[in-house]
Amino acid sequence: MDAFADPELESLKLAVALYGLRRKRDFAGARRGLFGEPGWDILLDLYIADRRRTEVQVSSVCLDAGVPSTTILRWIARLEQEGLIYRIADNADARRRYVRLTAEGHEMMRNILRAIAGGLPG
Repeated sequence: MDAFADPELESLKLAVALYGLRRKRDFAGARRGLFGEPGWDILLDLYIADRRRTEVQVSSVCLDAGVPSTTILRWIARLEQEGLIYRIADNADARRRYVRLTAEGHEMMRNILRAIAGGLPG
């Protein structure tokens, strides 16, 4: 491994690649949500957003996952109960809510992505 490699950047690249592959698989199979792992999709999406310093709205999570919004909302509640994510209201528009990783969620995702990267050849 390169002595100057940035582990955070490498984790982001891996998360983007994994998220993209999941979308390609769903598109190629022509049956969105068939191979669903909504919890993993949400965590990947939020990890990517966190590293890019962008916000993710609850409604965006629902659309991107390709499964019914009721399923995603249940998963958001579960991930919240696990202490991995939290919701926050938009100060400018009370109807809009954002979802973010907690510090624990971020650390868990970083550890998982490092473990996956460590198991990959190359």
